[in-house]
Amino acid sequence: MSDHRIAPWGHLAMAPLTLGHRVIERLRHGQIEKGVRLPIVMAALTAVVTASACGTSAKGVDRLPFYDDADFSPRWTESSAHHVADFALFTQTGASLTRADLDGRIHIANFMFTLCPTLCPPVMHNLKKVQDAVGGPNVVLVSFSVTPDVDTPVALAAFGKARGVDPEKWRLVTGDRRTIYRLARESYFADDPRVETPADAILHSEKVLLVDQQGRLRGVYNGTGASEMDKLIDDVHLLQRSSAK
Repeated sequence: MSDHRIAPWGHLAMAPLTLGHRVIERLRHGQIEKGVRLPIVMAALTAVVTASACGTSAKGVDRLPFYDDADFSPRWTESSAHHVADFALFTQTGASLTRADLDGRIHIANFMFTLCPTLCPPVMHNLKKVQDAVGGPNVVLVSFSVTPDVDTPVALAAFGKARGVDPEKWRLVTGDRRTIYRLARESYFADDPRVETPADAILHSEKVLLVDQQGRLRGVYNGTGASEMDKLIDDVHLLQRSSAK
């Protein structure tokens, strides 16, 4: 499958650290006009420094924000009305997986496909570190395939085995394509509607989403960055501490 059909999902709705790095990269390649370079450089550097210093959670605040729209603007409220919607799909073992199965558990979600040549390999590699650090009975990774017609449970099982995926800690999910794409767009905000893409583009992203025990979005990370995965692990521990209070 050629790369031109792969949508650049998440390029505008990522964490400040990611946006800052991408702006700087565009400047290096001369993709931003000279007249606006200085203010854009200053904004990009500010985003990088601020994100590196503060991460997802507010400085001095021992909790995480909520995210309830595709802009991923943090909401420092007590709760959120946005929850991951109900679904019924299948894992790499052939077992069913529903939204109810995740109730009371922290889960870490992403959208991928086994034949992906670009974004998915580094994301899945980095998520292996997350699995080893926090995966267990109360924290589960959930990777939704966006090509479920190809990624059958058997195909996902072989894919996972080759990459050290533990089915008890990490669910590779397939099933109805419409359900998966609806979840990606409306529950996890894994795509970015502001980016114009071909109608037949495959919806997948470098975004990794942290979801709390009540199905509310609590963090978004660039899965291609090792430091972002370190931050994700820290935030999982923060959620665990908060729920234990």
